[in-house]
Order: sequence, then structure tokens, then C-alpha cells
Amino acid sequence: MRTVIGSPVEGDDFFDRESERRRMWRRLETDSLLLLAPRRIGKTSLMRALCAEGADHGFQAVNLSFAACNDEMHCVRELAKAITSARGLDLSALQGALKGLLPDLKSLKLGPLGIELATGESPDWRDLGEALTRSLGSLDGRWLIAVDEVPVFLLHLLKQDDGLARVRGFLYWLRTLRQDHHAQVRWILAGSIGLDTVAARHGLGDTVNDLKPIPLGAFEQETAERFLQALAESYDLDMTAEVCRHIIAQLGWPVPYYLQILFGELYDRVEDGERLDTDLVEQIFDDLLKPAHKGYFDYWRQRLTEELGQPDDGHAIHLLSHCARDPSGASRTILEQALAERIAEPDSRETCLRYLLDILESDGYLVQLDGRWRFRLELLRRYWLQRVAP
Repeated sequence: MRTVIGSPVEGDDFFDRESERRRMWRRLETDSLLLLAPRRIGKTSLMRALCAEGADHGFQAVNLSFAACNDEMHCVRELAKAITSARGLDLSALQGALKGLLPDLKSLKLGPLGIELATGESPDWRDLGEALTRSLGSLDGRWLIAVDEVPVFLLHLLKQDDGLARVRGFLYWLRTLRQDHHAQVRWILAGSIGLDTVAARHGLGDTVNDLKPIPLGAFEQETAERFLQALAESYDLDMTAEVCRHIIAQLGWPVPYYLQILFGELYDRVEDGERLDTDLVEQIFDDLLKPAHKGYFDYWRQRLTEELGQPDDGHAIHLLSHCARDPSGASRTILEQALAERIAEPDSRETCLRYLLDILESDGYLVQLDGRWRFRLELLRRYWLQRVAP
């Protein structure tokens, strides 16, 4: 197993998540899924692992992302590209099915680079996407379509003309596809920003309420220890159980991404002749908070604006800054008082506080323990205190 930082992992580099995979395959027998996970938890890697083992569960599986899509037709073309690249797919059968569903097309060409149309007037993206999905029902077996970064595309779409109406239309269209072709096709929708959050913010919760939510969190303590030991064995590094436990305790929330970062830094230092002990772990934690490494944490602040917009992003940053001042967090009373500095009306303040705490908890910033709201990730708390909090 290799140290891989920032990119999805596959094959031998993918570690564990066995219980999560079993649970998701059980649910996929009857439902499409909404995978909810904060950034850097390993969501994309998990989706790829599921698709790689799809055949073992009776599914032809494809994986794609909407992250780079500019409009609705771009999304449909990415869907076509993923489907036509599926292993063992008879493209002639798919092409025949599509031609039967889109009779006005003069010609249609499918290939490994996507879908090419030759017609006097291109079909509406809704018609093409519907025909593409319905055509899967004419082929053998069931299909699993795993789509990453759906919320990123929706937030991009919101910025365009008639953005909200287009987002509404796109989400209802996707919902119709899931319901009309449920017997043949299952979906997994995911993103580093919660799709449920984006939908709820714009009054579109009913567009995703047919999806079974599947939360994905950090590793459990025992899994995180095995993960670090597996990395150490791969690099022939003698890492004691004490060092493993100290890394996890100091991190606070054993997210695979940050475990990889910490292990990589440890390995480099040991290769340079330093002693692998808890003191070295402390030095690395301090060094990770220096400006050279701010890219590991900046996105946590940036995503609040992407996901919440103004003024809620400012309210959230204000709440987080109060939570960061004490490792044990802040009480709800303190957070109410903090928000009163920005929202005077009591009912509006209470509604906003409840809404933001729900989001900050589901997105991995905070956790409620013993009546207090504290940062899940101790490294993030220390970063927030040094570089964000006034």
C-alpha cells in the first residue's frame, strides 16, 4: 500500500471500508443512494471501489463526475461517455436502442470518447438523457451509475441565467429517471458539498427524498491503527502502537487524507535520520500549521461560501471561531450569544443557529459532546484559531 495524498485511491491502495460497502450493497438491492461525506473522507475512492466490484453483485457499474460540467447537456454527455466506456458493453445494441428512442436523429455514433450526433437539430438534453437511461433497460442485467460532485455542478448552474429554475428542472429530471427506471438502474449521487444541503437551501428537498442517505465518516480507532500499521509495513518502517495511538489522539478525527499526510511527513523525517517517536509527531503537527501547508486546510473555509453563500457563510465562520477558542468547544448558549451580534431578531437567530449547526455537524466541522460544540478535527481547530478566528 502506498501513501497517496489528494488523489482517489484504487486497488491495493484502497483500505478497508468493508462494513460500509456491505451496507451500501444491501441498500442498493432496493434503493438508490445519497452518499453524504465531508471532503477528504474518501468518498470518491469508495465509489470507485463499489463500481470495481459491481459485477460480483450483479451490476454493470459506471463511475463519473459532474465537477467539470458547464451545463445540462455536458452532464448528459458525461453520462454517455461513462456508459459507452463500460467493459463488455455491446455498443451496437445500445446504439440500436437509442435510435429507436430518438427517431428524429439522422445518425448517431457511440464510442469510447462519448456520444456524437449528426442531425439538423440536436435533441433536448432531457430527451437524450431519458433515451440513454431507458435504453439500458433493453440490455442485459442491472446497472449502477455512481455520479460524483453533483452539488458542485448545481452551484455552478445557479450562477447562470435562470439558475434556480434550471437547477430545479435538472434535479426533478434526475428524480424522474431514478423512479421511471428503478427496476434496471440504481444510482449513487455524491459530492464534497452535501447535495441534501444544497437542495434544502433552495427549497428543493423533495427532489432527493427518494434517495437513501448513507453517511460516511472517518475511520474508527481500530481501523485507523491498522491503516497506519499497514502503511508502515509497506515502507518497512518500525512504528510502535504508542506512536499510532498518539497520531490518532492528536488528530482527533482519523480522516484517511490527514492520516496519509501525517504518515508521509513522518516517513520523510525518519528517512532523513530523525527518531520516530511521539515528540516527532508533535513537531509535525506544529509544522503542518505553517503557511507552507495552508492548502491542506484552506478549503474548509472556502467551501462555506460555496455551499452557504452570504450572509450565512459569515455567520458560520463566526460560530466556528467561537468554538475554536477552547479545545472542548462552546456551549449552545455561547453560540446563541455570538450569533446575536449578527442577528438581532430572536426567532430568526434561532432558526439560523439550528440550520448552521446541522450543516456544520453533517459536513464534519463540529460534533456535539457533553452539551458543547467542538471541532471534530483538532488540526482544523488549531488552523482556524491561527488563521481565521479574529
